Amino acid sequence: MKRAAVEEEVEKFRQIVIAARGSSEVAPQADECLARLNALYQKNPTLFTAEDTRFVNVMRGFLAVRLAAHTKPGKPAVPPVKLRKRKGDTLDHCWRCETPVDERFTTICPDCDSKEYHWRVCPVCHACGCQRAGKVLV
Repeated sequence: MKRAAVEEEVEKFRQIVIAARGSSEVAPQADECLARLNALYQKNPTLFTAEDTRFVNVMRGFLAVRLAAHTKPGKPAVPPVKLRKRKGDTLDHCWRCETPVDERFTTICPDCDSKEYHWRVCPVCHACGCQRAGKVLV
């Protein structure tokens, strides 16, 4: 396993994110690429620099927003009700795709949930605390 494999997969993912601007048909390719990136990360996390991790997570956020834009037929009749920040929350939006925290944020991640803090899972990009804890790449 070499650093070149990581750079090649990151570049493939970047190209998929660019292609997502025009079509949502790249979603299966994106899922496969993300699975390969996570597999590489699980095998050897030291191959990924902090910049790689940040860049892939930012691209994952952009991808989710772009794919969601293709599935929306228009604006919803009633916008989702925004939720107040909970004690311990530092943000009022998803840390990755910046979706405002609203009534759609109903799932708590079972993998990174703790007594101290309950991580909500973003309904758009599926971000939670697993990435912060280093359990997964994206």
